[in-house]
Amino acid sequence: MKKAIFLVISILLLLASCTWVEPTLQGSEIMLVDQNDETLKTCKKLGSVTSMVKHEIGFFHRSEEKVNTELATIAQNEAAEMGGDTIAGEGAAENGRRTFTVYKCRGQGS
Repeated sequence: MKKAIFLVISILLLLASCTWVEPTLQGSEIMLVDQNDETLKTCKKLGSVTSMVKHEIGFFHRSEEKVNTELATIAQNEAAEMGGDTIAGEGAAENGRRTFTVYKCRGQGS
């Protein structure tokens, strides 16, 4: 019985540390900047996207860093589909969810 419990806990811990989201080729070219970045003043706002990932598996909480990385990756992939080249997070992630503003900055020139 102890071995079975140990095995289940080990599997849950391994799953909690996994990265599930992969960037697309286009998504990997999208810049992630702070919402207060000065360069955004010359960019065209295209809209926003909300990313969601599992932030806990069972009673185990996933790494905040991994969750934030996955949220940004999803947003970058979506931004590429919208024709954007830059994203900025709106506030902090909550319960595995975060909204990002999508911008077109390159070619906007000032």
